[in-house]
Amino acid sequence: MSRPSTSLQTAVNNAISWTPHLVTASGLIFGFLSIVEIFALHYRTALIWMTAAVVSDAIDGTIARKLNSAENIPNFDGALLDAIVDYITYVMVPVIFIYKAQLIPLTYNNWVLPSILIASAYQFAQSESKSADNFFTGFPSYWNVAVLYMLILKPSPTNNLILLGVLIVLIFIPIKYYYPSRTTKHKTTIMSVAIIWGISGFILIYTYPTVYPAPLWISIICSTYYIAISIFNTLFHKSID
Repeated sequence: MSRPSTSLQTAVNNAISWTPHLVTASGLIFGFLSIVEIFALHYRTALIWMTAAVVSDAIDGTIARKLNSAENIPNFDGALLDAIVDYITYVMVPVIFIYKAQLIPLTYNNWVLPSILIASAYQFAQSESKSADNFFTGFPSYWNVAVLYMLILKPSPTNNLILLGVLIVLIFIPIKYYYPSRTTKHKTTIMSVAIIWGISGFILIYTYPTVYPAPLWISIICSTYYIAISIFNTLFHKSID
């Protein structure tokens, strides 16, 4: 009498184990909706959908580990799905945003935007793009964050071009950037900074095109701290808790 019950329980567990993969795949929908809004010139709404994609990416791995999805569904590569979705939402969608919103001089579109796509593909494909101790190696293709600041701060197209050039170069420089949702080193500090940055960033998006100084400066301080602590840790490997 126990076999049917065991089989049912196994089936239920397997079904539940698909949850994080569905969360991951939802990023494709959010990415598509972002593109639709970008071409409609609804940049605020596009940023909201891009934010939804970031949220789904931030929680899917934690859910997968809690539900042991890799063990329960061994024939499905959740990491590969995650990489595909991340490339679309963190790279392809922001590149389309930069193109459509004309955030850089038009004469540079034909080589700067493909450079972002190719350099990011290189970063994603590197076996050591994520280190064993849960750091990103090289700039982790946060092109959506770059787009947010370019839209909010409204620098000149030339300054945007310079920023993108610097970020492309940083992909190939082995600075170890903290992986906020998986870091074990300075976890409380990094997660706190990430959450504060996320809240301030959402406020900036929600109130756009009005930009309030408080969330803007909080966001900039958090971003600066994240970069500084990553560089410091890479250079000195010291505890700075």
